[in-house]
Amino acid sequence: MIPSTSGGRAAEGDRSHIELTCLMNVYFNQGDTSVLTSLMETYAKLPAAILDVTQFLIVDDGSPTPVRLPEHLNLNLLILRIHDDIPWNQPGARNLGVVYARSEKVLMTDVDHTFTPEVFLHALHARPPRRTVFKMKRIHPDGRSCRPHPNTFFLARSRFLALYGYDEAYSGHYGFDDSMFWRWQRNHGTRFRYLPSRCRVIKRDFEKDGRYHSFERDLSHNREIAEANRAAWKQWGPARGHSRRFLNFTWSIQEDRVRDTQFPAPPARPLWTRTWWLRWIKPCG
Repeated sequence: MIPSTSGGRAAEGDRSHIELTCLMNVYFNQGDTSVLTSLMETYAKLPAAILDVTQFLIVDDGSPTPVRLPEHLNLNLLILRIHDDIPWNQPGARNLGVVYARSEKVLMTDVDHTFTPEVFLHALHARPPRRTVFKMKRIHPDGRSCRPHPNTFFLARSRFLALYGYDEAYSGHYGFDDSMFWRWQRNHGTRFRYLPSRCRVIKRDFEKDGRYHSFERDLSHNREIAEANRAAWKQWGPARGHSRRFLNFTWSIQEDRVRDTQFPAPPARPLWTRTWWLRWIKPCG
């Protein structure tokens, strides 16, 4: 689909300085988006060294209550809105977000989780994860441990897209999209590891049914798709088991905000283009 950008607001300025994208897909049908606003206000207090080079990317999955964030938030912020009413469209929303990510390194989670500053710092200083998808430990606000979140990742944009992203055959119904994404990646040689223990994600405690969405969670439809895909893997190998459906909806850019940042002039690198053959022998990254 060709996206429409009518009605969006794009700020002037270069975005090539972005080194990390923090992607969240959201859906609000309870008339309240304050959980997202409070989260972004928390992130806006991070050190400038993080905020200057981090893009916050929100994919609004056609919410009846559209996403609007305060103008005073000085962030690199991109808000996309899907127009089509597709229930449980997390696969499509995440695929769209990764397409628009302006960095190779991507942090991916839901609005009911908060990345600690240590996660951002580690991701910014790490090499692009390439063939490794990192998960992270999860805690409650009081510090108690809880099970890791099944769809919170630190991953490489190129690897995600090279293997067709999430399978949008699971869109429209609940369940199995995350577990089958994990299995699909694993079957193609992607490693799953954990970030260092200091890098944790905090589970936000709020009542989802009152401030988020109210969809029913029925696994029956997607269970049939998952079972068929598992059978296809066993019968045909790595080429099967993914529908290749990708961005089967329309969307628009609602806002494209650039943080007010002044970067010092970098030192000149006159030999960089002359030594291209070194990067041919050993590619960057």
